[in-house]
Amino acid sequence: MDFSRSIARLLHEEHRSTIAMLEDLENMIARAKRSTPDVNDPAIGNILSQINLTIEQDINSHFSFEEAELFTRLAESGDEAIGQHLTEEHRAMLPIAQRTAAMATTAMADGFSAESWSTFKALTGELIERMLAHIQKEEMALLPMLDDLLDPQTDMELTEIYTMNQ
Repeated sequence: MDFSRSIARLLHEEHRSTIAMLEDLENMIARAKRSTPDVNDPAIGNILSQINLTIEQDINSHFSFEEAELFTRLAESGDEAIGQHLTEEHRAMLPIAQRTAAMATTAMADGFSAESWSTFKALTGELIERMLAHIQKEEMALLPMLDDLLDPQTDMELTEIYTMNQ
């Protein structure tokens, strides 16, 4: 999609990056099937490392920024519902994402046991499903709303705030 506001374009690119990480994760799980993946395999290690980086840096700061800067502006303009809905989704996803990152960190150090691999697969399945649906909502509703809501000055200010916190 093409967005006219810089902040919408930045969030869109971050969504694309998160989707790529989720696809890599999904592919890793599909390739491993029932066996535990070898965390010493550079490709597996890279995916686990990327999970950590994306969740700890991108997702946490992305959610915080949206809640503090975007949803408040939407509420002020009279559209409170979307911000409330997306915040509820953030609250539901964040613990799952943080647990996934913690499990990825542990796996990088110690590998997966049969039990931890089973738990990791279930957890990541839920995270992938929730995150993809959430991103789709933001892409179809939130980002176009920002294009309509924000003036160039506010867009520039928000872009500066967002990039400073990355």
